[in-house]
Amino acid sequence: MAKIKRNLIVFDIDGTLTDTVDIHQNAFKKSLRLIGVERFDDAFGTYKHHTDSYIAKVIFENNTNKPFDKSTLDLFEEHLVEQINPNEIKEIGGAKQMIKDIESKTNFGICFATGSLLKPATLKLDKAGIDFEPIQITASNEMEEREEIIKKAIDNARSFYKVEKFDRIISFGDGIWDLRAAQNLSLEFVGIGNKHKETLTENGMKKHYPDFMDLKWEELML
Repeated sequence: MAKIKRNLIVFDIDGTLTDTVDIHQNAFKKSLRLIGVERFDDAFGTYKHHTDSYIAKVIFENNTNKPFDKSTLDLFEEHLVEQINPNEIKEIGGAKQMIKDIESKTNFGICFATGSLLKPATLKLDKAGIDFEPIQITASNEMEEREEIIKKAIDNARSFYKVEKFDRIISFGDGIWDLRAAQNLSLEFVGIGNKHKETLTENGMKKHYPDFMDLKWEELML
């Protein structure tokens, strides 16, 4: 019998579950050029919202004086998929097994909240061999703020696992934007990866792992 999911883990994808930060950023820059943008500031971490939909909209509208409407977003998303697809996508160490163990052995459910657009996000999880159901993924196609994406992911998870409320919610991420969103929503946070470890620690991160190889699912019960 499947365990009742009384708790939830919200996973970021790029840099947290899949080793795709550089792949995604390169694809993002190429895709911007393919929709007619010639110059842009690629310091993506400095934008107000660290999401594909927001950053692409700001860059496109500032450079073309045209609206970044749904048809443009859809075209941009298709270009992202085309640029990402030829790449080998690797999991962050231990991510695939961790997902399986959490789902099968604990009372934690899982959902994915990403600043990426949806099709590239599902492509990366598929290519990394990480199992998911479509309802478990919430991306930035219709929401520009990470907090809104996370809240929608949690709502979808309640429907998916058929629970009214989760007793405990933990957010896993690799960037300062993940930490700040978790803090703004009063969620527990666990940092993954060493690239931003110092910055995350300075801003209040309490628990961190280089990857998932040393993280045992039993530790989540503590």
